Amino acid sequence: MRKIIIGILTILPFLSFGQSEFCEKKFGESFFPLEIGFEKMITWGSSIYVEKITEKVKINGIEYFKYVQDFRNGTVYNLLLRNQNDTIFNYNKKKKTENILLIAKPIKGIKWKNSKIKEIDGSFETPYCNYENLLVIENKNSDGTKTKRYYKKGLGLVAITGKKGIKGICLPNKKEAESLFKPFSYQGCENELNKSKVSECTLESIKLYVSEKLSLKKFKQPREHGVLKFKMYVSKEGIVSNVETLNSIPGGKQIRKTIKNIIKSLPKFIPARTAERKTVGTTIKLDIKTN
Repeated sequence: MRKIIIGILTILPFLSFGQSEFCEKKFGESFFPLEIGFEKMITWGSSIYVEKITEKVKINGIEYFKYVQDFRNGTVYNLLLRNQNDTIFNYNKKKKTENILLIAKPIKGIKWKNSKIKEIDGSFETPYCNYENLLVIENKNSDGTKTKRYYKKGLGLVAITGKKGIKGICLPNKKEAESLFKPFSYQGCENELNKSKVSECTLESIKLYVSEKLSLKKFKQPREHGVLKFKMYVSKEGIVSNVETLNSIPGGKQIRKTIKNIIKSLPKFIPARTAERKTVGTTIKLDIKTN
């Protein structure tokens, strides 16, 4: 009687990430949230700046939030903002006057100063998220050019476009980028509740497939028991494109070749996907113990 134990020791890249929160995170219900602790990253051309609210300041008895835009290269812009009935005011320290950044209860077509509401249910797709129900504001700049700014309720600005295309988008930080990573999965495992479960389901499915196929094969038992090691590569198309045998055991040439061919025949996987929604390959190491 022969008995083969299938063991999966290593999967690269590591698959256990938390649930993605980046695309759904919120700081309240405003299209321009003002809350200490608020922070997000925005691209601007080839640069990246951090938007954050650091403190409250009082001017002439009126309370404002200090809204910092830090390009992390020595360039920092400080805005003083306040929310009055969901209208966002910006205080100009030099002129000692306020101007409206965002109007309350937006209605399509409403204008103020150099701004106009273009859409109240807009959408925008970035490499990271598909945003829906966005407030779209068209701004006329001092040089006569126009830009559109896309605001998500609870998060604020998520994208800026100009005549030449995208000028900036909301960007995940390192932890959020990891949460957006989607591991490769066996067909049917992608609907599990979280990424850890997806990985568990995928590993179990691989083990079951190899075990079932091996039970139908005829092969000569190796002279000695041991562990056969394999490495397989799943391409960005989800196909097992390469399988390597990493060792041998006495008298195990036939079974090693049989197992290698079974691994090659694994059905198409759903490939891993990065935070930017690009598909990538995955390397897996398999240990198969003969008893």
